[in-house]
Amino acid sequence: MGTPLDLATDSFQDTAPDIYETPDLTDDNSTIPTATGFSQSDNEFDDDDDDSAGITRSRLRVNDARSRFLPSQVDARDVDFSDRLNGKRKSYRTSSRRQRVLEDGTQQIGDLSDEEDGEDLERKIARLRREIEEAKEEYSKQKTDAAQAAPAKEHALTSLSKALDEMVVVPRVTGTTKPVPTSTGSKETAPATDVTDGATYTVTYAPDYEQSHALAKAADFDRRLAQLEKAIGVTAASMPGLDGDRLPRAVVPTLDHLQKQLNVLSDASTSSLDSISRRVRELTKDAEQLEKSRKAAKAAQESLEASGVQTSEPSDEQTAKINALYGTLPAIESLAPLLPPLLDRLRSLRAIHADAATASETLDQIERTQSEMAGDIAQWREGLAKIEGAMKEGDDSMTANMKVIEGWVKGLEANMAKLS
Repeated sequence: MGTPLDLATDSFQDTAPDIYETPDLTDDNSTIPTATGFSQSDNEFDDDDDDSAGITRSRLRVNDARSRFLPSQVDARDVDFSDRLNGKRKSYRTSSRRQRVLEDGTQQIGDLSDEEDGEDLERKIARLRREIEEAKEEYSKQKTDAAQAAPAKEHALTSLSKALDEMVVVPRVTGTTKPVPTSTGSKETAPATDVTDGATYTVTYAPDYEQSHALAKAADFDRRLAQLEKAIGVTAASMPGLDGDRLPRAVVPTLDHLQKQLNVLSDASTSSLDSISRRVRELTKDAEQLEKSRKAAKAAQESLEASGVQTSEPSDEQTAKINALYGTLPAIESLAPLLPPLLDRLRSLRAIHADAATASETLDQIERTQSEMAGDIAQWREGLAKIEGAMKEGDDSMTANMKVIEGWVKGLEANMAKLS
């Protein structure tokens, strides 16, 4: 019996080359498949009656398939078909045209513009926004390629974006209307009816994001505060101590100052005025003593310098600090006119932010006060009208009485003349 090593020898291996035999080409034989004796049209349906394998041998209807995709149009320019997740991918865009079947059986394909009749407002806005974004990308590419670009295109794109933003913001405030979808079986589109019962929410992309930035909000609040100050009349002409070149004072410190002055005037009495006058005299005496001590110190310094006594010289570090302080004096002097009103504005903003939680209650209280004042004013007007009517009636009655008395006086004068 042979060993496994003997079984693996070359006697058991087929080393002959592989041979593939084909029939010799002659005039009678041909490798081209024979064509059938009849031609089938594209619309014919060829069924084979062979029931042996259970295979459906139906031919594809080419015209039906072509007519199904004929109204569609695909725009695949600059489309990214990769599977990358990073970056903004640009997808292809498809559009279909309306297809109608006439009475004679022929099909009529409409223009691409016919589809816009059945497109609602939200889809139009989304489509326009997408087209504007694509136009912006194409414009940026052209701008990078060209050295000088026309500013009119950029202005046109910006104006279109603002117009779309206004179209999206306005329905969000006033309530959007949603058209009722029509049935798919009808060939003619029915007029869309508006339904205002349901709410429609639109998620949009705002290109002007910097408007919602914190600094932009602070600048807008400062502008509104300046408008409020202008409306109240807090200007250099109305308030003493304000220069035209400096910033106007804030409203809250000005109101506090006016309130303190009004409190002093309203609470003024003989005792308070006496205490204020005593306090003023004490402050005057302190100022005079401070001036005397300053003059005495200056005289002592001059006498020491005249006698030749050398005072201790400052160190180099102190000299450098003093020089640095003198170097910062111009910047401090230039900022000196701006610091007081700026600090007042910051304090006003802090107070306003602290009272922001009770702003609604304060507004309600102000509205109630205004309504009460309006009622009081109406009552005063009614009372004044009644008083004017009573005074007019009194004038009329007094004039009538004067005429009657004048007639009596004339009668008495006539009687006296007869008696005399």
